[in-house]
Amino acid sequence: MLNYIWLGLIVVAIFVALGRDIREESNDRFKNGHAIGLEYAPGGLKPAGPNHFAGTAFLTRSAIAKLYGSDETKGMKSDTLLFPLDLLQSQTNPHVGALTMSIPTGAPPILADVAAAGGDATKIIGQARFDAAAFSAAGNMEFTPPSVHFRILAKVANDGILKIADTAVSLALGLIGVMALWLGIMKIAEAAGLVLLLAKLVRPIMTRVFPDVPHDHPAMGAMVMNMTANFLGLSNAATPLGLKAMEELNKLNSHAGTATNAMCMFLTINTTALTLVPATVIAIRLTMGSTNPTDIIMPTFLATLVSLILGVAFTRFIQRFFPIQGEVPQQA
Repeated sequence: MLNYIWLGLIVVAIFVALGRDIREESNDRFKNGHAIGLEYAPGGLKPAGPNHFAGTAFLTRSAIAKLYGSDETKGMKSDTLLFPLDLLQSQTNPHVGALTMSIPTGAPPILADVAAAGGDATKIIGQARFDAAAFSAAGNMEFTPPSVHFRILAKVANDGILKIADTAVSLALGLIGVMALWLGIMKIAEAAGLVLLLAKLVRPIMTRVFPDVPHDHPAMGAMVMNMTANFLGLSNAATPLGLKAMEELNKLNSHAGTATNAMCMFLTINTTALTLVPATVIAIRLTMGSTNPTDIIMPTFLATLVSLILGVAFTRFIQRFFPIQGEVPQQA
């Protein structure tokens, strides 16, 4: 079910992004292929190497409004933007070149969107047309920003779906070592009989918590192993054990299609999951660079202990006053 939810969210995100992109395309928001006028003061551009110039230029509110519309200039706090630029002159045509314009603070959002669509949210790289002989004096040039198409869909695909998929794989690989360690310890404990010993130790408690389940029934062993796996923080290992326990409990179920008291109580215990060693969370913290990934052991134990006590108490309360039809209410 969870997979279908994730798939639905991805599909919704794609359609929303596609709808916004189609609206921008139909409105020609980015005026692809059109140039904007830049101005520079005397000495604003200086040689930085062969066919290479660097300096500062001005972009006025009126120039932005002329190209993109006055609505795009509402976020500007001043009438003029001063920004650094880097110009690489063409070797075949001295009047054109590649211009890199750094986005200044206070620039209208549309310039930031153009920059982000190009892969760098701080710079816009486009084509410029100018008179190189006039660089020593005040002048202007025409700057054509790069074309922008379906930028939101690309962002969802690259920064959303693909990036998260890559993160998921990296995180999963980082969990292999810790999970293998604790699963191995669990297997050794099972082979050495420690799980059976633990089952005997908790049998008095289990028989009181699950009075409807015989103490020698296979469901008892499956539930104990599930609780042990949760106690060690092995949620992945606990899942199949929990399913096995529910399967065994269902064999004692005389009400087809209705969860028994024992099944409800086990679900509560499995959900609250008393945990001493949150191995999965420790592995995630270790993968993400935590300096002390094990410092959550005590807070986790206390939090799960409180949730377990409250969960069991509330479930017993519900079972006492709302028994399953045909069953006798449990005596406190």
